[in-house]
Amino acid sequence: MLGNVDLFADKIKCDYEKINKDSGITEVVERYFELLEEGKKEGFIPVFVEVKDYFNEEFPEFEEYKRIKDEILENYKKVDCTQWFKERKQEYIENEYLDEEYEFSDDNDYLDYFKNFNEDKTLYLNSIFDIETGKIRENVGLFKVPADKVYEIPGWFLFGGFNECPLPEEIIAISKYWYEKYDARIVAITDSEMEFYLEKFPETQKEAEELAIEQFLVSEDLVFQIYDELEELSKELYKAKNWYFWWD
Repeated sequence: MLGNVDLFADKIKCDYEKINKDSGITEVVERYFELLEEGKKEGFIPVFVEVKDYFNEEFPEFEEYKRIKDEILENYKKVDCTQWFKERKQEYIENEYLDEEYEFSDDNDYLDYFKNFNEDKTLYLNSIFDIETGKIRENVGLFKVPADKVYEIPGWFLFGGFNECPLPEEIIAISKYWYEKYDARIVAITDSEMEFYLEKFPETQKEAEELAIEQFLVSEDLVFQIYDELEELSKELYKAKNWYFWWD
């Protein structure tokens, strides 16, 4: 009997590698970077996908899936990120999720601390590893997406438009914006999470604060359920090697 990952890969006609359930974070990440290099030559981008029942139960059949995917990959080009952030911010202000002029503290002593704190070179993948056991979650595959733009990956999995998550075309446009600014690359997707790996970082406290607001506008749960305050999120973003998003 085929497992979730096999069924889903067959459904969207995408090659993938199985992940051994006993694999540690170092082994898994090393394989990701190996495939990242291979993909540059062979025309694919690797991404970890946790395939929950939703993917197989709710995904359309291939022809309909392809039509929707192609439509998303065309529509994101029409999204104006600057306008999107502006409208979303106004919506949050009206809903009292955000003060019109949120004031961060003037204390920048934390910059050196967090810069050193985040010098750990390990890429921790919160979206595919169980925090309590330290083991990889069930039904995770390393998919080889036949794309040449890493920020388009959400479109291949029709990701977005649920709960308070932006629409798929909006998620792609935002991912493109962050890719161009921070070289942020989508490394993992589940049914409700997305994670980025990045090489560039905010250079100043102000830039980290602006990025924190952007990320809050994309995923309110970052503050409401994880960091409690925008201030704490901004500190985490300073020199962090990965960004984690969750839409509960």
